[in-house]
Amino acid sequence: MTAPRLPRLARPAVLLAALAVAASAAAPTMAAPPMPVGPAYDADRPELESVLEDLAAWLPGEWSSEPQLHYERTVRVPVEGEHEPWYRTFARIDAPQIGPWVFYGQINIAGRDGPLFGRSQVIYKASIDERRGVVLVRGQALADPEKFINLQDHPELWSQVRLDEDAINCDFVWRRKGSEIVGVLEGRTEDKRINGPGTCTFQSKSGKEFYSDAEWVLGPETLWLYDINTLGGVRFNGRADRTHTRLYRALPYRCRVRDAGGRREVDSYDRGGSGEVKTRDGQVLQWTLLRALYPAADGTGLDDQLRLSLGAPEATQPLQQRSAEPRAARIALEARGVSVECSKAARFGPMPKG
Repeated sequence: MTAPRLPRLARPAVLLAALAVAASAAAPTMAAPPMPVGPAYDADRPELESVLEDLAAWLPGEWSSEPQLHYERTVRVPVEGEHEPWYRTFARIDAPQIGPWVFYGQINIAGRDGPLFGRSQVIYKASIDERRGVVLVRGQALADPEKFINLQDHPELWSQVRLDEDAINCDFVWRRKGSEIVGVLEGRTEDKRINGPGTCTFQSKSGKEFYSDAEWVLGPETLWLYDINTLGGVRFNGRADRTHTRLYRALPYRCRVRDAGGRREVDSYDRGGSGEVKTRDGQVLQWTLLRALYPAADGTGLDDQLRLSLGAPEATQPLQQRSAEPRAARIALEARGVSVECSKAARFGPMPKG
């Protein structure tokens, strides 16, 4: 049986369709341009000025991660383990030789009177970068750090602070996100941002590639941050789980203590301040003043409370405990021949030398 012939006018159309299919199969697929990732921001100068003003109002002060550690020790331990026991201090200092917006920061380990964390003393210079639409913060370690320990308490040294501008490879760029302001680390130039926005990559003096990724989320009462650094692909700072260390603003308290050793007054704070006491039978205990988020009494959610507790050192459950509202003017506890009464103070005294 003979196959039906196509009409003469249909033959060119079929041929063109076949050629189109063959051409599309043979031609290389053109890669689509990469899709934009993440949100965009469009801030004018007044908005950037408000970000800088909030940075100057919120960052100065003393911050502790003890509330986070308490939760991890008593409720849930992360897979990677506890976060860092940091007590961070920030202060705005008058250093016109650097700029009009200058801050100093340092880290003490495990409390206000803990040892200074090595290489944690940093001077931060802030300014507005309208071209990039950010508040720009550049930080640099001090050349003679031993001379400037607890710099916030020594205004006579502020005029002596200097920055090594050539050593700055990374910028901290700050923007507003809702009710908080957020800073991310970025390479100072385009070639240092090869791993994407929010990262900084450059060749170190050793010839190995240095990579950094950081984010700080700042509000009036909280500072969540993570800093990750690698050298030659090996992580030497930060956590593998990339979770934030959660810092909470500390308030000063003055505590009157009475135990078997006598009476005394000590400076403390509401984010993990503590002291040693002896009971009437000679047992050594520890009192702790801690404002934190505790599992709610009704079993749902978390409650923000100030608690004064008495217990064995390193114990997760106290022997005695009293609770009060956050920022309470006074809280007291009396048990086992020990009395502790803490009252809110007007301001912090000088940082212990450590």
